[in-house]
Formats: sequence, C-alpha cells, structure tokens
Amino acid sequence: MSVIITVRSDSGAGFRGSAQGIAALLDLATKSGISDRLEKRDCVVSFAEGFTSVYAKNIEKVLYICEEVCLEVCESLVSGHVPIVISGDHSSATGTIAGIKKAKPESRLGIIWVDAHADLHTPYTSCTGNMHGMTLAASLGMDNVACLIRDPDKMTLDFWGRFKRIGGLSEKIRPSDIVYVTLRDLEAQESHLIEKYGIRNFTTKELRDMKKKVLGTLILKHLKDCTDIYLSFDTDSLEGSISKGTGLPVDNGIMPKEAEELIGIILKDPKVVCFEITELNPSFDVNHATTNMVYHILEKALSVLKIEPTHKANSR
Repeated sequence: MSVIITVRSDSGAGFRGSAQGIAALLDLATKSGISDRLEKRDCVVSFAEGFTSVYAKNIEKVLYICEEVCLEVCESLVSGHVPIVISGDHSSATGTIAGIKKAKPESRLGIIWVDAHADLHTPYTSCTGNMHGMTLAASLGMDNVACLIRDPDKMTLDFWGRFKRIGGLSEKIRPSDIVYVTLRDLEAQESHLIEKYGIRNFTTKELRDMKKKVLGTLILKHLKDCTDIYLSFDTDSLEGSISKGTGLPVDNGIMPKEAEELIGIILKDPKVVCFEITELNPSFDVNHATTNMVYHILEKALSVLKIEPTHKANSR
C-alpha cells in the first residue's frame, strides 16, 4: 500500500521553481487516470520565512517543513503505508529520514541516494548556504569542523542543532549505510567525509559496464545488514545534456530508461520502506522533456509498489 506525500516547497534550493514540480507530475498522473487511485497527503506550509543566514539559508522555514514531513512519513509508516514523497528540494529528505526513524526507532536504515551531489555540507563548510546540500550531514549528525571554511554565528548553530535533532534523534544513519549512485559533482569538504568513512559510490561508468539487475543486486548487497531502505531520486542525477529541468544539471549522468529500470529493481526489495522524487524544476524544463522523464520514473515506482483506492487526504 502506498501513499503520496507532497512537499510543495523549494526553500532549501538555490533556485526557486522546483516547488512547481509536484503539480507538474500530479497533472500527468491525473491525465493518465492514476491519480484517482492514489491517497495523497500534502505537507501544507503556512509559515513565515523566519530566521535565515548566509551560512544556512531559510533554515528556520526548512526546519519547520522537515518537522511536518517527519510527522507525515511517520504516520504513514505506522499506518502500514509505503510513503512516496514528491518534494520540491532535497532538504526535505532530512524530514523523511527522521520520519522513518521515528516510526521505526530500532531500524538500521540504509540510504540509496541517486544524485549528482553528495549533500554532505554543513553551515561550517557550505559556500552557498543552501540547505538542500546539507541533508545527509544533518541526518548523520555531523558538523565536519575538520574542513571548516566558515564561522557560523550562534543563532545559525542553534537552528542547525535543532535541524540535526528532528524526530528526537541526532545520528539517524551510519556512513557505512549510505550508497550513492552517479555521484559526480562534489567538493573537497564532502570528499573528505566520503574518503574518511569509505562511503560507496556506484559511478555512471559502473552503471554502464554492468546490467541494471546486477547493479541493483550489488547496491542491495552493500546494504545487506540494514533492516530498512530508503531510496531517494534527485532529478539532477539524470544526464545533464538531455535533462535541463532541474536547478543543477550535470553531464555524465544516468539516462532516464536506466534510472527507471534500476529504481524498479530496487523497489521490489521488501526492505524498501520509502521512495522520494525531488528537485524537478519546470522553470528550466524545455518542452516538458524532463517532466516526462521523471513522470515515467514515478509511474514505474507506482507499478512496483501497491496502490490503494483514494481516501480523504490529510493536510497540516
């Protein structure tokens, strides 16, 4: 049984517009008739901008959003659903991970991060201060002060501390339980953590050199000691030369059909408890090409995961 959780915010991104990606995908679902068979829950954000800083832009608003996402994901899992999160930007995944751990506190959670970027920055290391680049560092409970290039003020660090503790637990995942797929655009501060902890990245070349089923099997084998798995797909993981509908397209990425097949294989594993699609930005999407690519990936996910008839949607 699956439920769609929509997070219509792009406050954590460097460019506005990705909040509209949710509507673009759901419009296609409505036209195809799938929407009528889906339970949908909206994380409605009615919150002033709040505190922000150059070290962590819109951190108070992103914190509030992630707390709401945490509750929705937790509630869905406790109710026996598999949440499919469609979000504007990847900062909301901090709430998704927190929600999984809140619902399953004894779980050893594996993370499959299909993304061009590592999202391992902190207010101490981020040049941009964009929160969508801090998701996994926050979920790991890390500051990475060994690589600091900035000196955040006390207010920023107070909010950062709260951000890391969403759901009541700071260290929600282990570095060894993260697997990157097609990671290819990262900075020295992130590379330091990846090398220090030996975090696995399955490159685009590896993807091409082996069949998708073999790669899917290797990814899941790497997480064999985990009790649950969360699969997160960032639109910028797609090949940047053909997929422009995202804030930060990067060349040498995964092709749409490859992504569709690989995600289909991984979602068949019974350990998968949550799937997320994020960072689709229609503002940059030429002729809706990327929207259509990402929608086919969503369709594939829905064909693998069980769909229940629509119930009355909950909103906050």
